[in-house]
Amino acid sequence: MPKHPPQSLSSNAMVPPLAASPENEDSVNTKSSLSYEETDAATKGVVSLLTSLVNSVMAPFNKPGVDNICIGNNPALESLTQFSPRSPQELLERIRTDYTERNYLWTGNIDLACFDEDCRFKDPTLSFVGRNQFVQNVQNLQPIVAAIVSQEQSLLLDIQLNEQQGYVQTRWNMVGEFTGLFWKPRLDVVGRTKFWFNSSDTNGSPDLSYSVYFYDEEWEIPAYRALLQLFVPAK
Repeated sequence: MPKHPPQSLSSNAMVPPLAASPENEDSVNTKSSLSYEETDAATKGVVSLLTSLVNSVMAPFNKPGVDNICIGNNPALESLTQFSPRSPQELLERIRTDYTERNYLWTGNIDLACFDEDCRFKDPTLSFVGRNQFVQNVQNLQPIVAAIVSQEQSLLLDIQLNEQQGYVQTRWNMVGEFTGLFWKPRLDVVGRTKFWFNSSDTNGSPDLSYSVYFYDEEWEIPAYRALLQLFVPAK
C-alpha cells in the first residue's frame, strides 16, 4: 500500500495541486523534474483553455464514454486486457506495453483495466480526476494529432517497481515531427511518471488485483519551454 496517498477527490473535475510525494532513494532518475505545482499559472491556464476548446469543438463528433473511444486505427478496448493485473510485476509489464506497443504518450491508448475509474491524472500543465475524463480528452485530441504529427514515438528509457512504496516509475522521451504545420516544429520532451497503485480483492476473489489510483507525470524541462517547441521550426 502506498505510504503517501493523494487526497480523495471527485471525478471529472479540475482539482487544486497537491504536494508531491517524496522521492525514494532508488528512483528511476536522479535528474530534477518539474511538476504541476512548479509550472507557472499562465502556462497552465493556456493549456487548460486549449483543452476545453478542443473538447467543446470535437465533442459533437464523439460520443462520450470509454466504450466509444477509438484511438488511431484500432478501437482501444479491443486491444486492452479486460482484467486488472494480479501482481505489481504484471502491472509493471502492462505499463511497459503502453509505451513500447501502444505509443500511449501520443495515442493515449492506455490499458484502461490498469487504472481506477476515479484515478487522478496530473502532468505539469493539467490536473483532473476520472478515467473517463482522460478518455474524453484523448478521443477529442487524437484526430488533430493524427492529421499534423508524424514519426511520433514514446521511447521508454527506464522502468522500475517500488513495491514497498506502491508505485511503478518510468522515464521516457516523447518525440514527434509536426509535419502538418508549415513551419514543421519538433517536440522532444523527456519526463518521468509515477503510477501509484492500490491492491484490492475483486468480487470476493481470493486473488488481489492491482490498479493505478494516481498518475503523476513530471517533465525535465519547464512546461513553457516544451510548448515553445511547437512555435519554433525544427533545426
